[in-house]
Amino acid sequence: MQKFKNLIFALILVIPAGGNIEAQDTLMLLLDKVFTALEEEYKEKEQPPYFIDIRVHEIKSNLLRYSFGILTAQNATHTRLATTRMRIGSYEKDNTSAEAGEGNTNLRSFVNTDRIPLDNDSLSLFRSLYQNLQITYKYTLQQYKTSLKKESKQEDKENVPSFSREKTSVYFELPPESQMNDKSFTEWKGLLKEIAKDISSDSDVVNSEVAMLIMEERIYYLNSEGSRIIQNRPQCQIQLMFAVKTRSGNVAPIVKSYIGQSMVALPSADELKVEVIQIKQILKDLKNAPPADPYAGPAILSPEAAGVFFHEIFGHRIEGQRLKNIYDNQTFKDKFGKKVINENISIISDPTIKDYNGIPLFGSYKYDDEGVAGRPVVIIENGILKNYLMSRVPVKDLLQSNGHGRAQVGLAPFSRQSNLIIKSKNKVSDMVMRKMLIRECKKQGKPYGYYIKEVYGGFTTTDVFSPQVFNIIPTVVYRVYTDGRPDELVRGVNFIGTPLTVFSEIIAAGEKYEVFNGFCGAESGNIPVSTVSPAFLIKKIETQRIPETKVVIPSLQSPIEEK
Repeated sequence: MQKFKNLIFALILVIPAGGNIEAQDTLMLLLDKVFTALEEEYKEKEQPPYFIDIRVHEIKSNLLRYSFGILTAQNATHTRLATTRMRIGSYEKDNTSAEAGEGNTNLRSFVNTDRIPLDNDSLSLFRSLYQNLQITYKYTLQQYKTSLKKESKQEDKENVPSFSREKTSVYFELPPESQMNDKSFTEWKGLLKEIAKDISSDSDVVNSEVAMLIMEERIYYLNSEGSRIIQNRPQCQIQLMFAVKTRSGNVAPIVKSYIGQSMVALPSADELKVEVIQIKQILKDLKNAPPADPYAGPAILSPEAAGVFFHEIFGHRIEGQRLKNIYDNQTFKDKFGKKVINENISIISDPTIKDYNGIPLFGSYKYDDEGVAGRPVVIIENGILKNYLMSRVPVKDLLQSNGHGRAQVGLAPFSRQSNLIIKSKNKVSDMVMRKMLIRECKKQGKPYGYYIKEVYGGFTTTDVFSPQVFNIIPTVVYRVYTDGRPDELVRGVNFIGTPLTVFSEIIAAGEKYEVFNGFCGAESGNIPVSTVSPAFLIKKIETQRIPETKVVIPSLQSPIEEK
């Protein structure tokens, strides 16, 4: 207890009472002093950590949600969360060294997260971080002792270090300007209510949810190597979720999401109203749309669908940290320098690109969540696998991070995607691609092919205990008939398959590139990502019907209906 008091006294002595902080950040100034004081204490431990880092997320958010035109949520929050991490041992072998043999899928140190005070008070911050680091050290030390016991039973055939040595980074961004004032907030409230009410006017609409989230997130990063980084990661989202009762009594959903780092990425009020008109028409068409039958044959993926497709079936399999986990299928582990996809295709992950043709990219950042500068990574060049996405967890032949260690607040970083850009040298126009689709359908004896226009998202599995499959969830899908009939909207389609099989079936790519912004969920939580992709014609895809849900329209009058 005496040491604790002495540390507090020393800390108070070094915190300046005033001075020129215009070019600094008051919270970072305090965090730096607290971190330095606590770091000195842990150097005296019997088993001192060789690495410590702290991420502090200061988050201010405003949420609006309407259901059938009725306001159901209006929340404003302000919080600070600190996530601490330690590594005990050395860069060569530390507390994570034995985890691969134990099948740990994360291969990460223990992290601890807790709230810290919103007031910039040195004593309060010190107490909070002191307790946080105590918990972190306790569990990290346990992990280290376990690794020592098992070290003699394991043979590190590749002799790869546990953690990479990286350059120290110092970077500062000014605090973000507020995304919304009281006037614009009131205007958006009225617009969102109008949208939800407008679409709910159709008596067959069984779900009408409209939500808006504006979040200002400021991230402070400090580590024992000397890195000090402050950067902003704002989020602006509008989500429209509707569902209609079909003629057979089932539910057909449609989801539209607009996501970006600023309000500039969101549609204007006029653009949103035009979008709503189109959504109403799709809902009307879905009421009479036939359910899709199971199918195996040619299909065109729109740029949006193709972006999600590549993100799921390819992007997760080139996240380098998976190569250290023996229970991951490691699809591309032995493919380095070999052809893994059509030779016309190249793929880059580049967090440094802020926009594509004027459209903001959601997966952009300056530094990753381990304090390493983000950088462009050529993953595929003319079909040849050239690289992996790397965090600070090295793998054989790739011992350094390339700035892709990412995590949501409260979780340990993992190698993840950023802005995934898919390029193809074999480009054709939309009209030519449609003709190629029909020609391929006739060749395979299929009366129609599929055009997958819009998707909600997707998921994949990479562990060895599960089938190596992916599942893309389309919301707007059309049959393209070979006999000249108009395209037909269908419902209830799931696009499924295995990665290596589908890769071999790519025939051609489109000329136009489009952006898909969204969130990706994996080991280190939900992170912002983007894809930039053209449309793709695939020789054979497989779809299955999704389970349908019967719905009963309430007999009571809707509370928003005019009397």
